[in-house]
Amino acid sequence: MPKIELANQYFHKGDFNKAGQLYRQLLMENKQNISALWGLGNVALALDNYQRAYDIFDRCLSLNANLPQLYLSSAQASIHLTLFDKAEQFLLKAYQLNATFVPTLFKLATYYCESGDYECSQRYIAQWRTIEPDSIAAFGLLVRINKLSFNDDESKDYIASMELKLNSSSHSLSNKEQVTLHFSFAELYHNAQQYRKAFTHFDLANKLQRKDINFTVNDMQDYFNNLIDVFDQNLFESKLSPAQGSFNKPTLTPIFIVGQPRSGSTLLEQMLIGHSQICSGGELPFLAGDIAQGVYQATGQHFPEACRLLNKSHCEQLGAHYLKNLQSLAPSSSYIIDKMPANYQSIGLIKMLMPHAKIIHITRDPIDVSWSIFRNHFESLEPYFCSLPEIAQYHQFYQTVMKQWEKVIPTFIHTISYEDLILNPKQEMKNILTFCQLDFENDCLNLSSGKRYISTLSDVQLRAGIKQNRESSWLPYKEFLAPLFDALGIDKVKK
Repeated sequence: MPKIELANQYFHKGDFNKAGQLYRQLLMENKQNISALWGLGNVALALDNYQRAYDIFDRCLSLNANLPQLYLSSAQASIHLTLFDKAEQFLLKAYQLNATFVPTLFKLATYYCESGDYECSQRYIAQWRTIEPDSIAAFGLLVRINKLSFNDDESKDYIASMELKLNSSSHSLSNKEQVTLHFSFAELYHNAQQYRKAFTHFDLANKLQRKDINFTVNDMQDYFNNLIDVFDQNLFESKLSPAQGSFNKPTLTPIFIVGQPRSGSTLLEQMLIGHSQICSGGELPFLAGDIAQGVYQATGQHFPEACRLLNKSHCEQLGAHYLKNLQSLAPSSSYIIDKMPANYQSIGLIKMLMPHAKIIHITRDPIDVSWSIFRNHFESLEPYFCSLPEIAQYHQFYQTVMKQWEKVIPTFIHTISYEDLILNPKQEMKNILTFCQLDFENDCLNLSSGKRYISTLSDVQLRAGIKQNRESSWLPYKEFLAPLFDALGIDKVKK
């Protein structure tokens, strides 16, 4: 087997180290091997080394400027680096080279969806459908941007054909395609106020996803117990006080927005980036990836147990490494947001590595947030996304962990609720910015100011503005939610 094919096989299996080694060997044999160079860029992208990936793809383009795939890779790296204008340029160049290349049309349609330009997104979807009229991904994207409806005569035949495809045993759909269709029809029926049919599709979509997951939330209990056991008062007294005494505050202040998915973190992020001194890197994988690996390399143990073995030098080096990666996303910014919700698990580690960091914890009504998780299509396969009882169990683990942080490092965290944020946005933003040692600016309340790229599941919803998000969307589904109420320990009669 040719070495390039073997390298590509390792890459697609997720063995990035072996893939990278083979790509480098090929480049030692021929520095202009564009396939090997492109592969090395993809490895860097997979390992969250976005600037390196961008630079490698730039070298690829210097060798061959006529391959649409290279421009798509450059666009992907640019989006991770928050270079959205560059991403758009790369996508349009790919389109210029080949206007019928489906991956380009998909990327353009998605980019404009997440940029809030739904008309432009729809135009590229229309071109895409001339090539792949039965594309399930195109159908899902049209539902996402609210361009399809049972009440629209132009949509009816198209929707009916997709429903037939979903229900017909003669069509061999992949599990992923079935999930996409079920979530899409769930939203269509929800918008049509046919809630029983909508719930059937939400339920089927989640059950299909759950089948592909080989662990349970209950399996995570030991991890959360260890997390609380490690990060007790003794650890913070022994590890943090000496380090803080000689800590020199860097010029970059990270702002971590933490909580559960669908708790309002994207709304809060979009309000904060209205401030002239704040940028966002989005949901960053650095803590769970690069930093967790660095903790292991420094101690020979995994997080969280390894944190007992970290010394002052380890903490300074790991903190500096995180800040360097973060600063690369916005080189001139002094405040950058990392809004990965699961970083709530790492608040203790953040305190050890970057005691100047700002932690904003956003909460939301347990039923609202749990139903919103169940209703939305998450790409990552986790049991706490697609099972009502497990969503509730994970919520309880999350609450227990947050209570521990509030007990041992209470002043390190500013907690707000989603409900308070939408009812009194100006006062809540003033409080948050005071916590961040910044002055309030009115642009924090204007979500329509400027072109905003929102890559999370909240992209379409947030364009409607702050006050559009008040109503509890689970109320029409109350009769189906007994498993959730029971697992949360909530009396549904009171609701």
